[in-house]
Amino acid sequence: MSQSLFPDDIVYISEADFTEGPHTSGQPRQTAYETDGLWVGVTRVTARDVPSQWHHHADHDSIMYMIAGQIRVDWGEEGEKSFVIGPGEIALFRRGVIHRAQIIDAEEDVRFMVVRTGSGETVMNVDGPGPNMIAS
Repeated sequence: MSQSLFPDDIVYISEADFTEGPHTSGQPRQTAYETDGLWVGVTRVTARDVPSQWHHHADHDSIMYMIAGQIRVDWGEEGEKSFVIGPGEIALFRRGVIHRAQIIDAEEDVRFMVVRTGSGETVMNVDGPGPNMIAS
């Protein structure tokens, strides 16, 4: 049997146990669980009038599950691609893909759960998409 990512049979984490970060301007995050190779947390999108900062998740593949609200996610070589995601929908992000988000429909801030698998830092903020990106 292979080694588990979890220290116990079941790991329960209440919202009161979440910790702050890592953050991107317009996208504050809370960490629910983190261990070598796995990050689980909740992200809020607060970017209503302008998109969040461009960023990527370095060597992490990400699974995003929308809980509340609706956002547009921009990505692509020059930021020319986009999709809209809402409650109950899932998006999969390949590691290193530069993207940003903006609220397009929500009474309050948007919330989604994220599971990341990989290694190293989970969030890298950058100045923009394309080959000339500069880490912030």
